[in-house]
Amino acid sequence: MKVLKIFLALTIIGFSFAACDKIEAPYTQEVEKPVGNKKVLLEDFTGQKCVNCPLAHEIAHTLQDTSNYGEKLIVVAIHAGFFATPSAAPFDYDFRTEAGDIYESYFSVQTYPTGMVNRVNTDGNYLIDKDGWATEVAKQFEETSLVNIEITPSLNGNKLSGEVNLDFIEGFASQGNVQIWITEDSIIKPQVVPGGMEEDYVHMHVLRGAINGNWGEALPSASYNSGDNESISFSNFQLGDDWVTDKLSLVVYLYEQESKKVIQVEEIKIN
Repeated sequence: MKVLKIFLALTIIGFSFAACDKIEAPYTQEVEKPVGNKKVLLEDFTGQKCVNCPLAHEIAHTLQDTSNYGEKLIVVAIHAGFFATPSAAPFDYDFRTEAGDIYESYFSVQTYPTGMVNRVNTDGNYLIDKDGWATEVAKQFEETSLVNIEITPSLNGNKLSGEVNLDFIEGFASQGNVQIWITEDSIIKPQVVPGGMEEDYVHMHVLRGAINGNWGEALPSASYNSGDNESISFSNFQLGDDWVTDKLSLVVYLYEQESKKVIQVEEIKIN
């Protein structure tokens, strides 16, 4: 009986070793690298009383809907300048924001409609006519993404808080700023259109405000390596009295502080 027990024990040990996988030197396991999720920001300078601006809105929506960009192309309508200045009814609603007015001045917006694609600077000019948007958007999508952005909003009554996480896929050796905007869709207000006025025009992607300052905030470090991550948070941002929470989104982007070029952008509904 004793001999039988020894035989069974040796048999079990033998099977145990046979079930183990053999690991070859240098005994390391390759970790799968995160995949970049490139997105592009299109800023559309517009106004309620700009007769050609609806044509630009249509181009932006067409790029999203029929060019296979979908949610990868993030559009923000910035109402600023002469055509956005409120006047007598029905154009007495004020879409303007402090941030929008500052951008309009800084980027020297003179004619409407116009826009910026990832704030690319070409020979000192950031602005691109609406007919050139498609070409620049396609060019920007050819670039790889250096970083992925994750947004976690938290709504408490009429106050918005949240956290933004940045996961660097490639190295980033430049002082970067993170900008947090809030936008609203489906605002029904009048709009001048070719041939007259549309009273129930649906205004989309409207910039409502800059949550963390008009130029965002600087990242703590001016250099990040692949695999690094960074996070910033905000709290108790007061929503506007007439804003509809179900239509609000957060738009967050990382840009180079000096060149203003947008590196990556992300958008999420807050509700």
